[in-house]
Amino acid sequence: MQLSKLRWKCRKGIRELDILLTNYLENIFIKLNKEEKEVFVEFINIDSYEMFNIVFKNKPFNKKFLKIVKNLNLSSKSNRDEKS
Repeated sequence: MQLSKLRWKCRKGIRELDILLTNYLENIFIKLNKEEKEVFVEFINIDSYEMFNIVFKNKPFNKKFLKIVKNLNLSSKSNRDEKS
């Protein structure tokens, strides 16, 4: 999938997710191998509110997304720490 299309799909309509996913796309995605990129494409196709609950409310999720969720959680935590 083209990077421009991925950028559009990272816009979930929930500001917190939009920021995290866009940062992930710009800083981490470009370094991933093909299989990891395919997993990310699957991840961004998850419903916005389900994804929000996975990232922020510790909702159970498919373990193939574990690396992505951990990176998003770390990014979220560092964003909160910077604002404090």
